[in-house]
Amino acid sequence: MAKVNIKSEKITPFGGIYYASKAFYALSLDKVINGTLGVRSSTYNGYQWNEIMSAMSDVFLCGGDCVKDVNRSECHLRESPEIRIPTSHTIGRAPKILSHEDMEYKSSSGNVFRFNTNQRLNDLLMKLNMKMGLFKSGQTAWRGFRPCFRQDGI
Repeated sequence: MAKVNIKSEKITPFGGIYYASKAFYALSLDKVINGTLGVRSSTYNGYQWNEIMSAMSDVFLCGGDCVKDVNRSECHLRESPEIRIPTSHTIGRAPKILSHEDMEYKSSSGNVFRFNTNQRLNDLLMKLNMKMGLFKSGQTAWRGFRPCFRQDGI
């Protein structure tokens, strides 16, 4: 005979995201993000970088295809007291502040290549990877990397 437990909490379709959110704060990723990118808003009701990035990842982890899908899952995500959900406009507007100019490289054959090295975001990625234990201090990032080339050289 199966034992039935009656829960008083509401059941939501995105209940698993609360565990991801708790892990986010348990690893202090919020402190790493805000420490690396700085203060975004000094007002009480303004959103900080960690809240914007957490909301953005929550949207995609809940099956969203684009940032405006936060509107679809917002009512369920607000059930958690730890989560503050910015509007889709704030989530979409904030990363533009972090943008960086593209650099151009012109090869001897005349081809122009554009690439972007945003040092603040690169630093953030490395610090987050180290905080989660994916990289160790002094470890070479490309150790074990083996490029895969097709037979025709592409």
